[in-house]
Amino acid sequence: MRIGICYNVEYHPEIHGSPKRYFDCILEQVDLLEALGYDSVWFSEHHCAGYSFGNPAVIAAAAAQRTKRIRIGTGVSLLPLQHPIFLAEQYGMVDVLSNGRLEYGIGRGYLMQEYDWLKIPVEDSHSRYREAAEFIIKAWGTDGPVDFHGQHFDVDNYSYFPPPVQRPFPPIYASANSPDSFVWAGKMGLHMGTALFTPNLQGVIDGIAAYKRTLKENGFDPATREVMAITQMYCAPTKAEALRDGGQYATNYYRFFSEVNAQARIGTVPDQFKEIRGEDLDANNQVLLGDPEDLVRRINGLGDRLGVDLLLMEVAQGRAPPENVTKAITLFGREVLPHVQSRKPALAPAG
Repeated sequence: MRIGICYNVEYHPEIHGSPKRYFDCILEQVDLLEALGYDSVWFSEHHCAGYSFGNPAVIAAAAAQRTKRIRIGTGVSLLPLQHPIFLAEQYGMVDVLSNGRLEYGIGRGYLMQEYDWLKIPVEDSHSRYREAAEFIIKAWGTDGPVDFHGQHFDVDNYSYFPPPVQRPFPPIYASANSPDSFVWAGKMGLHMGTALFTPNLQGVIDGIAAYKRTLKENGFDPATREVMAITQMYCAPTKAEALRDGGQYATNYYRFFSEVNAQARIGTVPDQFKEIRGEDLDANNQVLLGDPEDLVRRINGLGDRLGVDLLLMEVAQGRAPPENVTKAITLFGREVLPHVQSRKPALAPAG
């Protein structure tokens, strides 16, 4: 199993200081992640409430320039909100600057207020998302001018630059939470990403099985494709401390989701996030709050149960002070990472 950290954070000046200091802390933690041996670091995209990164390609490029080994991803790039020419060019440049370390996570997003502001109909989000993905794949994988004629994007004689280092194109992780999205990722032969903290964890398990079946049906070997899962993590010296602090941070995070979601014309965040606590999700293995021994056991169990190849964890969220984030990723890196990173899931191949 590969292990990474995803930065999907909200800014609070009383906790993070100036925006400059806030971004400096994140990049300093990226240096630490590389030194500790984490496999990947991802940055998310949002455009509301001081939440996440308006253009993840910028901080991804900054991370690429100060690291040598760790892979750099997006969790996720919101394809429906921009023209795919811009996205192909921005993230192709990240792959070049990182010397072929980009992992491109893509999705529709889940805070629909962003669609309201940009005057993009939520009803078009699925078709725009899939069409943009098809364009980016074509642009990255084509030598010479590109023609593309779709419902939303119509392009003639476009010459893409720069060619990605990874050929034919960087690995793409399609976000999947609904049955159709798992199947679409499989039909396209893409890697797949999902969330463990969804209210319907059994639906995720069923979706992963459907994804792997669809890969086979479309001529793709599931062994060559990764399943990524994301959740919140907090590692502390004792389970009680992890539940006390990490549980509060996770709870804060879900309340924030609900508050932002309530301002959108069409809400998509589950109602349970208005009341659910981090401790409740931890009890169901949907978030990971624990001491090192507890986390080793549970992460390996999740790998066996779900067949996860890449586990992404959010730590810097829910009003967590940067020094607490650094402590959590350091303890995890030293005492958990070596026991979960190289272990292969015990699941039999999906049939």
